[in-house]
Amino acid sequence: MNRSFSLWLLCSSMLLSASAFAAEEALPAKTTPDASVLAESAPAGDSTAALPWASTQEKPAADTAEPTPVELKPSNEKTAVKPQTAPEPEIPPAADIVPLASSTALAAPKATPAAGHGHEAPANLSAGGLTLDAAIQKALNASPRLRSATASVLASRGERRQASALPNPEVGVDTENFAGKGDYKGTNSLETTVGVTQLIELGGKRGSRMDMADQGLTVSQLGLEGERLNLIRDVTVAFVEVAASEEHLKIVGEQRDLAEDVFGEVSKRVSAAREPMIQQSKAEVTRATARIAYENAGRELEQAKRRLTSLWGGGAEPVVLNTGTLFELQEPPPAPAVESTLAQNPDFTRWDAEIKRSQAAYDLERANAIPDPRVSFGMRDYRENGDRAFVAGVSIPIPVFNMNRGNIERARHTVSKAESDAQATKLQLGTDLNQRYQEMNIAYAQVESLEHEIIPAAEKSFRLSRAGYREGKFAFLEILDAQRTLFDAEEQRVAALRSYHVARAEVERLSAKNLQNTVVKEDDHAE
Repeated sequence: MNRSFSLWLLCSSMLLSASAFAAEEALPAKTTPDASVLAESAPAGDSTAALPWASTQEKPAADTAEPTPVELKPSNEKTAVKPQTAPEPEIPPAADIVPLASSTALAAPKATPAAGHGHEAPANLSAGGLTLDAAIQKALNASPRLRSATASVLASRGERRQASALPNPEVGVDTENFAGKGDYKGTNSLETTVGVTQLIELGGKRGSRMDMADQGLTVSQLGLEGERLNLIRDVTVAFVEVAASEEHLKIVGEQRDLAEDVFGEVSKRVSAAREPMIQQSKAEVTRATARIAYENAGRELEQAKRRLTSLWGGGAEPVVLNTGTLFELQEPPPAPAVESTLAQNPDFTRWDAEIKRSQAAYDLERANAIPDPRVSFGMRDYRENGDRAFVAGVSIPIPVFNMNRGNIERARHTVSKAESDAQATKLQLGTDLNQRYQEMNIAYAQVESLEHEIIPAAEKSFRLSRAGYREGKFAFLEILDAQRTLFDAEEQRVAALRSYHVARAEVERLSAKNLQNTVVKEDDHAE
């Protein structure tokens, strides 16, 4: 009888175990019973008991009814069945809290979190959307800044044309000997002279004026090239800001979902008197902070997009970007190769033209100290006898009171100022290039370290903590802490990528790498 009863108990235990296993298999991949039930149902020392959230299967789209978990507790070869109760709040699957991407997978934009988290992050735009090159071309075609710089070039061309013009001749009519008395009464003795007067510039005034206008045109053209380089840099930086903001929004969205899960777990434990009330308050503060951070990240993304669209004149249409540029890294070139291209910078070469223009202005002021004669030639008509005769004259100002000394002194010091400003600017450009180059190298090294060392270590820590939780060695909060560490590493990676691209854009601006994209286009209204 005892043997039959023992055999019946053994069969019942096997049937109940099979029922529990079938119930677990019927559960959706992301539905989790209470952690305490799982801990009690697993035999002591069994490290192979896998938790339901260890599965990587996606949650079905349709909701399925969750069977009530059955608790099994071994007790001296007899199995006691615990009465069925309502399921406790769900513990979030550990594999869903953060994607367990490898270091190689991090080289591409992360996928959008599952919709089951309630996180409406931007879609993955790596396969489509506006590329960086397209955004740059869009800005080059429509930027009001370039239209302004182009107008300056056209104005300088007009100034150059005017500088080559000769002084206009003057036509004069003189009448004498009329409306007087005696023989000069009326117009009987009227004398009329019609003549032309021409100013003759001496001392090379016209040549100096043309040289000054030529250098002014060169300065305007170099300014246009510099503005184009500035625009390419600004579009690149703004584009990277948008891409980094999108990645930041994804991360803080996952953090928000994690905070919601933690709050639910802590609330469940507090209700079961397994945690003090203060833990729920802390979790609530963390949840509220995460929500605020997510909202702020969304606003920052919108602001970043507005800054980008303002570079080509704005627009109400939504901007969808291909953010794969953020994850593209190139090893920085050697420092000598970068420094050798500094002389191509329009800001660098512009000062050579500025010095020449100031020197031409100095030559012009010196020439202005030389008096310019006026030569006149005409014909005089004598009304009294009907005779005519030619007249000619020359007038020369006498430089007694004004010898243009003040303007000459001003122009001479302007030349000295231009030379000093050129030297200071070139030194500053060299310093800025070196600084930005170092920042690019530092950011590149940070990204390499994060992708190949820190993030893999954080992922390993998360996997180990999850395995320890399966074995009952760690609390659930240990997994959350490991996930937060992984979140922080990903945030640092996005920040380092942003710093790398910003510094690289500055280096390319200072080294004029994109100078071939700054060809000055002729305006239809140039003439």
